[in-house]
Amino acid sequence: MPFPLSALVGQQKMRLALILNAIDAAIGGVLICGKRGTGKSTAVRALASLLPPITGVADCPYFCDPTAPQWMCSGCLARFERGEYLPTGQRPVPLVTLPLNASEDRVAGSFDLAGALESGVYRFAPGLLAKANRGLLYIDEINLLNDHIADLLLDAAALGVQRVERDAISFSHPARFVLIGTMNPEEGTLRPQLLDRIGLYVAAEDLRDPVARAIVVDRRLAYDADPASFAASWAENEQALRKRIVRARQLLPSVRVSLYFRQVVIHLVTRELRAEGHRGDLVVMRTARALAAWEGRNEVESADVEQAIALAMPHRARSRATVQQIARMLDQTAVGGYDPDRPEELATIDEDLDQRRDEREGAAGVSRPLRGETDIAQIRELVRMLRDRLTRHESGRQFTSVTSRHSGRSVRERQARPVTDLAFSATLRAAAPYQQARGRRAGDRLELRAEDLRQKVRERKTRALLIFVIDGSDSVMARQLMARTKRLLLALLQHAYEKRDRVAMLVFRFAQGRLVLPPTRNFGQARRCIEELYVGGCTPLAIGLLEGLRVAETERLRDPAVRPFLIILTDGLANIDLSGNMRHDTPLRDALHVAREIAGRHIPAVMIDTNPYTASAGTRVAYAIEEQPATEIAPARALAFALEAEYFQLCPPNAATLLKRR
Repeated sequence: MPFPLSALVGQQKMRLALILNAIDAAIGGVLICGKRGTGKSTAVRALASLLPPITGVADCPYFCDPTAPQWMCSGCLARFERGEYLPTGQRPVPLVTLPLNASEDRVAGSFDLAGALESGVYRFAPGLLAKANRGLLYIDEINLLNDHIADLLLDAAALGVQRVERDAISFSHPARFVLIGTMNPEEGTLRPQLLDRIGLYVAAEDLRDPVARAIVVDRRLAYDADPASFAASWAENEQALRKRIVRARQLLPSVRVSLYFRQVVIHLVTRELRAEGHRGDLVVMRTARALAAWEGRNEVESADVEQAIALAMPHRARSRATVQQIARMLDQTAVGGYDPDRPEELATIDEDLDQRRDEREGAAGVSRPLRGETDIAQIRELVRMLRDRLTRHESGRQFTSVTSRHSGRSVRERQARPVTDLAFSATLRAAAPYQQARGRRAGDRLELRAEDLRQKVRERKTRALLIFVIDGSDSVMARQLMARTKRLLLALLQHAYEKRDRVAMLVFRFAQGRLVLPPTRNFGQARRCIEELYVGGCTPLAIGLLEGLRVAETERLRDPAVRPFLIILTDGLANIDLSGNMRHDTPLRDALHVAREIAGRHIPAVMIDTNPYTASAGTRVAYAIEEQPATEIAPARALAFALEAEYFQLCPPNAATLLKRR
């Protein structure tokens, strides 16, 4: 018995976002972002128990809606068109939890080959997306979801249909669900494509008021002691909430958004918040209508638009605006638009859009080549050499990984149950020796049994994740080397783009390591981050390395096939330790300790020393290498030894080349 939604303390935005999706599923779901223990999962499970039951075709595995033939499966649609009677029934709204380690076949479904051999019927075994049809699909820690599973979700969420193309057979079924994801921002970010697909974004409150926290503890203890009694004490509140949701659903089709508010929303989303695409406009409109229906009104008001933007735009806006700023924008916005009753105005608008598009494309066509004494050919050769080294096993082959996806090269076969990727030749070889014993005669069909089936084991090439760990301290600024560092980063970025690798970027300065670019393939955004790099402050080298390790481990947890690589650009002159204090001896020692931890976890790294004056006595430290007596070497070189990384040095400004290998 789930915890009652009305018994949650605080979390007003989270509850409202969930309820709005229950009123209008077209909003597109909700992403709840918050730290551990803030009631995210509790609220999601509470919503499912609160919703009224749904009516569907009783004998259909997808429980199709008998009143919506456009969303029926092929079987129900054929029966509906023939005029057959469709038996109906009711059931609770399904809440399907998608685990992070779920395979592609478990999510999308597969064909039951073993059953086909045993019973002679070739049937489809529905997956989790089929079970979630007309219900809620819940993904905890959605930011750690594997990319290939995220691709399946994107397709199903966009079309409302899940298509399975496998073993020369095509099959599709309805998969309309409300996607609800929860995540802890400390464990990484969400893939941009999936983030944009989710309608609303809310941050779970971390209650700090002692009275509120005491109420949370009391209610939770009472629920754990006797769930049935606790739920009964809140039954009246839950019933009132359920009735209000039903009334809002009935009122929603009649809710109207005036032309003025439509124009205001478009102006704020595109001009003030600078969101890309049209999904932001649509989600804000739908959310505003659901808010008006929730309040029992037939007309959207200014407060609805304000609240809808606050819920729908935080993860889409490129400019940050608070709720108060949005309210001021609504009061001050005077927009011009078109009247749908006057179509002749569209021609003028189209001409204006064409002119703006031409201006943007003309500006985008102007490139800024790298200039100066930097030898671009040498940089690109260095990049090629770095990547060739990083993407090889000890055996010298480009690295591959075993994959559960139906892509990649088949390298061997194995027994499995169920079989989702049939190896036909291996299956025939396994069955051949037993044909006589099974009574097969000349001219008869091949006798196959379930134990003969063999599963393909595939390997595919995986792309790298290049994590740039950049020193942004005063020492870099004092030597005026950031311009050269940026040119090097841009060359590395260009090579990563050509190889379709993902990139991430973090800068450490003062007493923190800040992730300025989460892992992405958006190289336009990566280039902007490089151009906007700024320097100044102390050198928390150990903190920066630890943040790089965290990013790498998070991505490996999300997808074990990912190969993260650290590219570290620093002079090694650490002066802030892991505790954030400025001391004499501990900063470099902490950095070397973290570097050994990175090497121990088998994360490859490349060390680029940004200090061109390592020969000076003031920048050398004693370091013992492989049980040899300690020698005086550059701090960055000592770091490279601890990382077990290849070491490169940035040359002095008057050198003939930018980089030289040591």
